[in-house]
Amino acid sequence: MNTLKYKGYIGSVAYSEPDKVFFGKIEGIQGLVNYEGESVQELTAAFHEAVDDYLIFCEEHNWKPEKSYSGAFNVRVTPGTHRDIANLAAEAGISINAFVKKALDEAVQKSEPATGRLVDCDSNAPEPGMLMEPEGNPRYGSSDTLKVRIPHKDAAFAQELFKKMGWEALKDQA
Repeated sequence: MNTLKYKGYIGSVAYSEPDKVFFGKIEGIQGLVNYEGESVQELTAAFHEAVDDYLIFCEEHNWKPEKSYSGAFNVRVTPGTHRDIANLAAEAGISINAFVKKALDEAVQKSEPATGRLVDCDSNAPEPGMLMEPEGNPRYGSSDTLKVRIPHKDAAFAQELFKKMGWEALKDQA
């Protein structure tokens, strides 16, 4: 599904051939807020305006903008998948619920910003840090290795930052 993102909100995108118009709605909120436009630019602007207007409306009426979720939902799987999940959970020494929660948490973490690897820190690096040429033929948003040279005095900060970003630190091979 095509979506738009703005201020942490997601909007759906659809097209009506008979009306020759793009349209959508803000997802994950209380109520229904629609927007439309005759071009992608118009649709995007209308989505941004709809989110801004919705937030103002919620503030004026003292509403919580986000839809509340209970944290519980049912998932239907085939009996074979159910058996496999039960076996894997048993092997891990956890409940099926804990196993599925862990798998979902990992999937959500993977959908967050791309991960990469930090290749060592260099005391001779220029100020402040410098991104070197990517190795191979990487695509931004991929997990390919990037070589980063960081002044030694900033190494601890960089290591902590990269760790928080989920990047793997490697020693420079050069």
